[in-house]
Amino acid sequence: MSALLSGLLDAALDASIVFSFDRNGFRRHARGFEPKDLEVDLAGRTVLVTGANSGIGRAAAGGLARLGARVVLLCRDEARGREALGELERETRSRTLEVVRLDVSDLADVRRVAGLFRDGRVDALVHNAGVLPDRRVTTRDGLELTLATNLVGPFLLTSLLMPALERARGRVVHVSSGGMYTQRLDVVELFRGGGESFDGVVQYARTKRALVVLNELFAGRFAGSGVTFSAMHPGWADTPAVRTSLPRFHAVTKAILRSPEEGADTVVWLAASPAAEGRSGLFWFDRAPAATTPLPGTRETAEEMDRLEAALAAAAGLDGAPTSPAGEARGRRRRSRGS
Repeated sequence: MSALLSGLLDAALDASIVFSFDRNGFRRHARGFEPKDLEVDLAGRTVLVTGANSGIGRAAAGGLARLGARVVLLCRDEARGREALGELERETRSRTLEVVRLDVSDLADVRRVAGLFRDGRVDALVHNAGVLPDRRVTTRDGLELTLATNLVGPFLLTSLLMPALERARGRVVHVSSGGMYTQRLDVVELFRGGGESFDGVVQYARTKRALVVLNELFAGRFAGSGVTFSAMHPGWADTPAVRTSLPRFHAVTKAILRSPEEGADTVVWLAASPAAEGRSGLFWFDRAPAATTPLPGTRETAEEMDRLEAALAAAAGLDGAPTSPAGEARGRRRRSRGS
């Protein structure tokens, strides 16, 4: 009876969102984590983490370094990346951390960095870098900055690194946001970026919705390749990005926000744990599969998914969406929408 009551209480708290996304939600969920899931040795494995100089990315890099991985911090600001590197080396006692400069919003820079790793093996690629600007900015590629950073750059980087990921039977982890729940995929509006009526919070949520859909598209296209594609959201974590981009939200919620390490826990688990291997195309929250469209009217159509894939390929300058013989033969996998 006590187990039943506890389960009902957990369900009620999770439905509230606040008591699920906050630090108390993480601690409740963590009671069900299997400790052996992260009793792994990643020595000899290479992990790339974008936006790794602060927040979720830095915490994920530290967690993976503690497991023995060679962790490459891909940072737009090399000086800040090197500062984070020194701190992480002291904290983790790892000597297998590196910094490579990458502005993921700059497609030429994405191609340059992909060339550094393409011929080797990449065991995990964590797409964490993200921006939430308060005004519309256009990149030199002609893309709205949020779209370029949160979506087109990650799409291109994964596409170019597929040989290295397939060689390693690697993992790709897309860090999304709970804000994506409020948006339905609309490719025209996503690429228009709001025009003159730009709303940074809405555009951020749109890109994070599209990132979850992209995860499913990759999982379908590369089914059978051995690469596991995952998307997740970290809950509400106290990071520099939240403090600067959402100051009012931070002021109201700072007493209940998760630590960056709590927010990054599922990133590390998805990138490292045998328990996550092969479970491709799912959306995760606190190490459990989560529904992607709990709100009415937010479920995308197959046609809109196709439009997204075509628009991303065009924006990234690819002749077509990346293909894998194994994935192409199996066709596109559609999601299983769990709770």
